[in-house]
Amino acid sequence: MTDDPPSTEAVRVRFRYREYLGGPDPLAEPDPPPDEAVAASRELLALVEAAEVEDGADRTALAAVEKALVRYGDGDRVAVTDIDPRLLARILGPLGRAAADRLDAADHALSPRELRRLADVALRDVERARRGRGPGSHRGGGDRDGEPDGTTRAAAPGSVVDAVATVRAATLRRAEGHGRGEALRPEDVRAAGTEPTASSAVSLLVDLSHSMVARELHETATRTALALHSLVGSHYPEDRLQLVGFGEVAREMTPGSLVAHGWGRVPGTNLHQALRLARGHLKRHPDLHRHVMVVTDGEPTAHTGADGDPRFSWPTAPRTVEATVGELDTVLRDGAEVTFFLLSEDPGLRAFGDLVARRRGVRVVRADGGELGPLLLDRFRAAR
Repeated sequence: MTDDPPSTEAVRVRFRYREYLGGPDPLAEPDPPPDEAVAASRELLALVEAAEVEDGADRTALAAVEKALVRYGDGDRVAVTDIDPRLLARILGPLGRAAADRLDAADHALSPRELRRLADVALRDVERARRGRGPGSHRGGGDRDGEPDGTTRAAAPGSVVDAVATVRAATLRRAEGHGRGEALRPEDVRAAGTEPTASSAVSLLVDLSHSMVARELHETATRTALALHSLVGSHYPEDRLQLVGFGEVAREMTPGSLVAHGWGRVPGTNLHQALRLARGHLKRHPDLHRHVMVVTDGEPTAHTGADGDPRFSWPTAPRTVEATVGELDTVLRDGAEVTFFLLSEDPGLRAFGDLVARRRGVRVVRADGGELGPLLLDRFRAAR
C-alpha cells in the first residue's frame, strides 16, 4: 500500500479480475490472505485502534480502515484494496507506514492457484474467439494428441469428457471447502490425457515496449501468453515453454511476472537479445521440435552490444537490424522455425517483416489484436 511501489501493477491485477479479463471473475472465491500479511494487518489494526485524532474526517476515515482490516483478518482478501496509504502515513506516522508496507509486500501478487485460473479463463476466451472465426478458420487443425496415457487433464473445447475424473475433481474441490453448494464447476470438467505425437521446445517472445500500451495491445498479448501457458500445461505437458519479454533489454519471465508487468514508457525493442535467450532455451532441449514465436508491434530499435549493454536508436540503426537478423539466422541454423506476429501497419515494421519473410523457416502473420490469440494457438498446434 505504498504510494507508488514496484508492485503497483501486481496489486491492481490481483484484485481486478473482471477489469483485466473483460469478463466474469474467474476467482469467485479468492484464496485467504497469507499468514504474514494477516500478521501485518493486525499490527496496523492495533495502531489504528490506538490512534488519537481530533479531526472528524480523519476519525471517519480511520473507522473505515479499522473495519476493512478486521474483514481482512477474517479472510476477506479484497477488503484493504481501497485503503489510502497516504492517509495512514499522515495520521499514524512511520510505524503505520511501515506496517502498511509489510502488508503490501506480503500480499501483492497472484497465488499459483489464482494465476492458473486466470490462464484457464484466458484459454477459454481465446478458444471461444477461435471457434467464432467459423469453419475452416482453424489453420493448423485441432490438437494432435495420440493414444490415452492414463492421466486426466482440464477439458478444453472439443475434448472427450472423462465423467469419473470429473466427479472426482468436483468432490475434492467441495471437500477442500470451495463452493460446497455447487455440484459442478467448469474447472471440474476433466478429459482423458493423451500422449502427444511429438514434443516441442517453444519460446514465446512478447514485446513490452510502450507502443504496445499506446495501441492497446498489451492486455491482448498478456492474455495470449497466459492462454498458451494453460494450453501447454493441460494438453502438452512434455513441451517446454519459455516466455521472454523484451523492451530495451530482454529477460525470461514467468506468467506471473508478465501479469504484474507495469508496462511503463520503455524505450527500445531489443528483439536481438530476446532471440538470443530463445536460442539458449532451444539448445537446452536438442531432441525436441523447436519453435520461436514473436509478438511485436514495432521494428527492432535496440540490440545488445559486445559489452552486454543495450544500444538504443530511433530511427532504427542499420547495426540494430543487422544484429537482429544475424541472431535470427543463427536460430534458424539451429533448426528452429520462427513465426512473427506483427500487430501494426507501421512502415518500419512492414519493411522488417518483408525482410525476415524471405528467410527459409520464417513465417510472418499480420494480425490485429483481436486475431492474435486464435492465430497464435492455431500456429502453435500446426507447428507441432
